[in-house]
Amino acid sequence: MDNRIGKKVLFLTTIDVTIYAFLIPHMKLLKDMGYEVEAACSNVGFTERIEEEGFKVYNLPFSRNPFDISNIQAVLRLYQIMKANNYVMLHTHTPVASFIGRIVAKIVGIPHIVYTAHGFHFHEYGSKIRNFIYFRLEKFAGRFTDVLITINSDDYKIALEKKMVPHGRVYYVKGVGVDTEEINPQKNQKEKSVVLEEILNDRNFEGFMGTILVSVGRLENEKYFDHIIKALCIVKNAGKDFKCVIAGDGTLKNYLLNLSKRLGFKKYVFLTGYTKKVIELLSVSDIFVFASSREGLPVSVMEAMAIGKPVVAYNIRGVRDLVGDGVNGFLVPFGDIKGLADKIIYLMEHPELAKEMGKTGRVKIEQDFSLKVILPQMEKLYRETLETEEKEFGR
Repeated sequence: MDNRIGKKVLFLTTIDVTIYAFLIPHMKLLKDMGYEVEAACSNVGFTERIEEEGFKVYNLPFSRNPFDISNIQAVLRLYQIMKANNYVMLHTHTPVASFIGRIVAKIVGIPHIVYTAHGFHFHEYGSKIRNFIYFRLEKFAGRFTDVLITINSDDYKIALEKKMVPHGRVYYVKGVGVDTEEINPQKNQKEKSVVLEEILNDRNFEGFMGTILVSVGRLENEKYFDHIIKALCIVKNAGKDFKCVIAGDGTLKNYLLNLSKRLGFKKYVFLTGYTKKVIELLSVSDIFVFASSREGLPVSVMEAMAIGKPVVAYNIRGVRDLVGDGVNGFLVPFGDIKGLADKIIYLMEHPELAKEMGKTGRVKIEQDFSLKVILPQMEKLYRETLETEEKEFGR
């Protein structure tokens, strides 16, 4: 009889969309290994879908704002959940949930606490004060961490050099994995005008022959979508014909809409809000543009590469693990708006090079970042972690 039957693993995130969008394959992996897998998170509309995949979900009143009083309620509820279940492992993701969850798990006595850092909140372009605070918080929570998984080479080096988990182990796994069978150029072929008209609810794309630029992400300060819009002023002044679609929602939506309007970009820049058709949108694009200042390993960039598109982005942590400058796209120094524009224009003027770069990016994702590469690494990590724990704790 398999002695793992009945043993539970808890996945913890701040909001449920993180689990639904990125972690279901990892949870299914553990389930196939013989473990009962559950999840705990705040419900922002994806809990039912997670349950449809076969996983019990505990809803917690987490807030992404670390100072929100609702997080205190989440702590008490999480303590009750952990106390009531014989979890052999906690695997936690996202900053707020991970900070709280690791401490509570240690108090309760969960045998093994695993934390995936999707990009430390202290980073090269963060303010000194914020970096100091986030570094100290990570160091504190690291005392309660048995396994730290970093997803980019910069964080891995920092985790080792700064001894972020003094009593645990540090692994480098290249992200959560991209489903390259579902996301590929052959499977996602549609007419540009059809896709754009469906997503944007606009009928002005019939016969459009210019360049389609796409960017994806939360509309928040650290994503710097205003830099993209400002760069497009230079592209427009160079006489280039293009449409730029920004997919995502967030607090800066109205600001970006007003900025586009003020710059006379009504016919050039489109904000979709949240859309389920990101892959279809990427498939009809020509260039993916990314101006973020802080990332772990950006899934949107990986998806754009998987679909065979060249990337123009700022040279930041995580992105430089994916994009080779002049190989499958271009990297420019953070804040260099003219540099973004120049590289966009260059790819517009060299469409064959852009296509070759896209193909090269696709190969990179298949070889290093696909689910078929990442899941075996996670299985090995899980087996080493759980089997070691079972021996040590006599299970």
